[in-house]
Amino acid sequence: MKEIGIDHNSHASLSGKIHSELRKLILNGELKAGERLPSEPDLAHELGVSRNSLREAIGLLQREGLLLKKHGIGTFVTDRYPIIRGGIERLSSIGSFIESQGHSSRSEISRFDQCVCEEKICEFLDLEVGSLVHVLETTKYASEIPVAVCIDYIPKSIVEEIDPNIIYNSVFEGLGRHYNIDIRYAECDLIPISCDEVLSRRLKVDADTSVLLLEQIHYDVLDRKVLYSKSYFPSGKFTFKLIRRR
Repeated sequence: MKEIGIDHNSHASLSGKIHSELRKLILNGELKAGERLPSEPDLAHELGVSRNSLREAIGLLQREGLLLKKHGIGTFVTDRYPIIRGGIERLSSIGSFIESQGHSSRSEISRFDQCVCEEKICEFLDLEVGSLVHVLETTKYASEIPVAVCIDYIPKSIVEEIDPNIIYNSVFEGLGRHYNIDIRYAECDLIPISCDEVLSRRLKVDADTSVLLLEQIHYDVLDRKVLYSKSYFPSGKFTFKLIRRR
């Protein structure tokens, strides 16, 4: 196992520091799903900490769902813990959603272009075949871990020219702040798919990993279809909750 740095002079509790460092290694993939941790005595010796402090940290990671202890076998990194969890009832940006979970958020542009709209997307946006759209592709990060890939299509008939550098962090918020496009609601489809090679590289997951595709058609205050988006979320890093009321 990779050596982790424990600052014994810090005022934080020792078990809290162990927990924080192990959690970081798990979430950034340095400790991989299915990997077995060294035995408690060996790991405590390796880290230079007491077994009691280590046991407390491991117990907390178990309660969080990051570690699974198998009696008589050992303690393993689980692959079932999502980095981001929450409901999608409220229409908001992915960045805001990430930050609401206590993570830092950033976006990275992988493509920005103007092109002829695909026939299927023309149907979604009520555009004539051959219409032009702006296409913006971004990767979303939660505490520097890639958790989503987004592709946004904005009709050129709605916004003639777009500066991607002022909307890439949040197309939803950027269109409102800079282009007076007041998005009020969206029609959504949530579709399970398998991750292809391109997505797997950008999301840093194995090919064929289960991915949730969130397709959305956004409407503005004038009831115009102003944005079509496809957002891909690896199920191991991002889970959604729907609240149904009677």
